[in-house]
Amino acid sequence: MPDIIMASYNEAKYVAQQIDSILAQSCTAWQLLIRDDGSTDATVTICREYAELYPGKIRLLADNLGHLGYPGIFSELLRQGSDDYILFCNSDDVWLPEKIEKTLAAMRRLEKEAGPGVPALVHTDSRVCNENLEPIADSLLKYLHRKPNLPLNRLCVENPVYGHTVMINKALKQLINRFPEGATAEDWWLALVATAFGRVLFLDEPTVLYRRRSGSTSRVQKHGLSNYLASPVSDYRRRVNRTLRQCEVFYQTYGDRLGPKHRKLLVAASQIRYTSWFTRRYLIIRHGLFKTGLLKNAGMLAMV
Repeated sequence: MPDIIMASYNEAKYVAQQIDSILAQSCTAWQLLIRDDGSTDATVTICREYAELYPGKIRLLADNLGHLGYPGIFSELLRQGSDDYILFCNSDDVWLPEKIEKTLAAMRRLEKEAGPGVPALVHTDSRVCNENLEPIADSLLKYLHRKPNLPLNRLCVENPVYGHTVMINKALKQLINRFPEGATAEDWWLALVATAFGRVLFLDEPTVLYRRRSGSTSRVQKHGLSNYLASPVSDYRRRVNRTLRQCEVFYQTYGDRLGPKHRKLLVAASQIRYTSWFTRRYLIIRHGLFKTGLLKNAGMLAMV
């Protein structure tokens, strides 16, 4: 029975709709674990009501850890999850009825192919919607101009894996344990670890209605020149530095377990921020630390 882990924070307007979509899944063998991160609206009350209505299926976790933020809240949820498979869940989206069934089937195919004990991650696409679930785009990946199935060098600088679509197996959970300080996002960290030490499978169909709205912690911006021009240079440079910092943290965490090829890559990526203007660009090109599209790569080379 998969565990579903949901982080909630001031989502009273949407959380019931998300939980209802989980209750309507074609696969009924699951447990939903919810941890609220200090909501000041009615989110906790709504989640508690569902937990009382569905004991044994829905649990609202309680602790004294306070506001953890992302990805810290998912570290705690990951620790609480105990099943062979764990799905990550936003509290403001809506799951399509066969999400669990299709993702679990893909995971079992991947595990059969990879062999026992191999860390594995399955992710899917999602449909982009506005606040009222009116369609914006049929594919989140196309909307953001990203491609799945990236090798580790490209995954170091661009993430096509979105947490609200992800399922991991127990072997990957045990390898991760927690999301360290310096991890840019829980889904990106999951993707890096699974790619470096296991297997990743992309199921090329939407399983989630992804709600894009102003003020959301998971807000995304459509790929395009206008968005790049509207973003302050300091913000873009900060994002590039955070990405490279994550490479450093990844090497610090897993460097002694990496194979020679991946170790060489992560050593180089970890050094980029501390080298000369010319060397920074040389290392990016030498190790293929490229994003999807000329515009993104031009921006990265200009800002690094």
